[in-house]
Amino acid sequence: MKKTILIVDDEPTILKLLEFVLSKDYSVVLKNNGYEAIQWLEESNKPDLIILDINMPYFNGPEFLKSIKISGLFSKIPVIVLTGTSDTKALESQLPFPVNEIFQKPFNPTKLKDAVRYLLFEHPKVTASEN
Repeated sequence: MKKTILIVDDEPTILKLLEFVLSKDYSVVLKNNGYEAIQWLEESNKPDLIILDINMPYFNGPEFLKSIKISGLFSKIPVIVLTGTSDTKALESQLPFPVNEIFQKPFNPTKLKDAVRYLLFEHPKVTASEN
C-alpha cells in the first residue's frame, strides 16, 4: 500500500508539479489551503507526510502547523515546509513548532523527492516510550 502525502499549497502550479513528481510512488492528496486540509484530516484521514506552504489565504501554514502539532493524532506526522522567503533560518525561528525540512521556492524536485523518501522510509521512527 502506498504511503499518503498531504500537499497544502495555494499555488496550482506547485500542486501540479508536486503531484507529477510524487504520485508515481505515493498516494497524493492536494488541498488549496489549511482550512481544506484540516477538513480532510477531520474526516478520519491521516497522511504519512505533509508538505505545507507557509503563505496561504484562509488558515495559513503556521496556523495549520500549530493545529496539527497540538493534536495528539497528527503531532508525529513529518512536515516539509515550502516558502518563498530566502531567509529560511529566520522563518524556522518564527514557526510555532519545529518542522523536518524547509525548501525555498523555487525548489529542486529531485531534492524534495529525496527528502520525502528519507522522512518516510529512512528517518528513525519515534517509539511509544519517547512520547
